[in-house]
Amino acid sequence: MIDQEGLPTGEHKARLMQHLETLIAFIGDSALDDDLQARLNMEFGPQTLAFQEMKNLLRIGIAEKWACYKIIDGPDYCRGRLGVVSDGVHDFVIESAKLKDVKGNFHTHPLGEINMIQPVDADAQFCGAGEGWKVFAPGTSHYPTVSGGACTFIFLLPKGAIEYHDEH
Repeated sequence: MIDQEGLPTGEHKARLMQHLETLIAFIGDSALDDDLQARLNMEFGPQTLAFQEMKNLLRIGIAEKWACYKIIDGPDYCRGRLGVVSDGVHDFVIESAKLKDVKGNFHTHPLGEINMIQPVDADAQFCGAGEGWKVFAPGTSHYPTVSGGACTFIFLLPKGAIEYHDEH
């Protein structure tokens, strides 16, 4: 069950949470690695109804102000927590984000990160990847960079672990 206590909600959020619970059950105790990325793109990729519904629901959530509600750096860099999973496995913190032609804050993923990339603009990419799933293994670092336009995202952080660093 995804805990949403104290977080914004709206008419369509419950439907997105149902999809995310199915997704989290699929992930199970999988390592956050290239194999998981391939399986996510096969079973929950852009070609699936589930992916397209989650993308649509997130964008509705932005309009309903329960997703991407916190401005990080102007209207082109926003985030918003969707919920927290206490499953005793990954204990994901689930976030939403909207970025447009932006280089975000450099950070490390101590336990990894899973990103659902949803381009708004046809040429938009996140860290060189287009629509689909991108999994960052534990210990990886990057600048979350969107080029070619805007993207929306759902991302899952095991135990909410993220470490921001000074510019390199």
